[in-house]
Amino acid sequence: MSKLGRKVRLLAARTLLTAPLPGLSPAMIRTMRAVRGFVTDALAQSPAQTLAAIGSPDVLPSLLALESRALPPSTCLQAVPHLLARLNDLGPEAPLLWELPARTLSESDRGPLFAFEPPARALLFARGQIEVEHADGRHSDLADHTEAPRSWALGPGIALCTEDTNPLADLEDHPDKQGNARDLGGRPVQEWLEALTAALQIVALLPSWTRELRTAGARLVPVGFEAERHLSASYREAPGLVYLTLHPSPLTLAEAIVHETQHGKLNLLTWLDPVLLNGRTTWTTSPVRPDLRPLMGVFLAAHAFVPVAALHCAMESTGHPIAATPEFARRRAEVLDGNTRALAILEDLASPTRVGRRALDDLRSLHAATGDPHREGPSDPDALPPG
Repeated sequence: MSKLGRKVRLLAARTLLTAPLPGLSPAMIRTMRAVRGFVTDALAQSPAQTLAAIGSPDVLPSLLALESRALPPSTCLQAVPHLLARLNDLGPEAPLLWELPARTLSESDRGPLFAFEPPARALLFARGQIEVEHADGRHSDLADHTEAPRSWALGPGIALCTEDTNPLADLEDHPDKQGNARDLGGRPVQEWLEALTAALQIVALLPSWTRELRTAGARLVPVGFEAERHLSASYREAPGLVYLTLHPSPLTLAEAIVHETQHGKLNLLTWLDPVLLNGRTTWTTSPVRPDLRPLMGVFLAAHAFVPVAALHCAMESTGHPIAATPEFARRRAEVLDGNTRALAILEDLASPTRVGRRALDDLRSLHAATGDPHREGPSDPDALPPG
């Protein structure tokens, strides 16, 4: 775990332990008092295990949504059972009864996601055991349930995940899409695995970036199939989660993995530093989107696509077969042109923090190394690379 990742997990832990929780019933207030006591003890007893559980993609997005107030507390707290299940071997000393309706429960990131329909009425957590009270009053041990797998490893630290618990997934600000509901697009899981494996073989041409990806971790969630265009998304509250459509081009998928993972890195940083002092208040045209964007959106675009240009450069220098195609040449010129414009906008308008200035300087250095930023771009000077 990076220092940055650890600090954000500690922020999420503090939010869980101290955030006001308006709108809860007296019974849930008592339950959350017990949860907070248990998590406090778990942090003291086994900080590494507890922070790993808090950093789970089934837990962290909800806790950060509680911090950002993106969703009401009752929605965000639906992640608490996932956290308790991961820490169940630590305690609690007395059984802990969770009485909010539960639709899903997972004990690990790679294990199955147990689904309850209708939602379970309650969950009882005792050391080493989880009991489910179903809507019809039946009781069962979670260990007696069997569920199909939801996660397929694509390499160290990265996996395809066909079920998602992020409560923000239905929220969308991209003008060309509506939410990110899990959808295989009518394609079998094996086709997804083969396509993503081919894409990751291209990504591996950036060895240091790939090592960082393996350390940070990524969960790729399928959201359909698009033969002509490609759509992807990520959320500030969900670092490490990447939503993407299947596409015939391995380069397109490789670009999506790089650029959405880059979004995750910068989003992670923004929980600790604003990066741009005017990032949310100054609006401008965007080099990668058809609508006006706050300046932070332009920073996100540059931070995502300068490494994509570095990937293109690596493909050219290693003689990758795709790099010999006319489509690749056009795409590389598009991205370089978009990066040049994005960095020019930031140079002209941005008021960076000290951390933001260092990040901008690093982007400019990498941009200069990816090829001639003044090379001939697309014939249409207003052409925008997909974002």
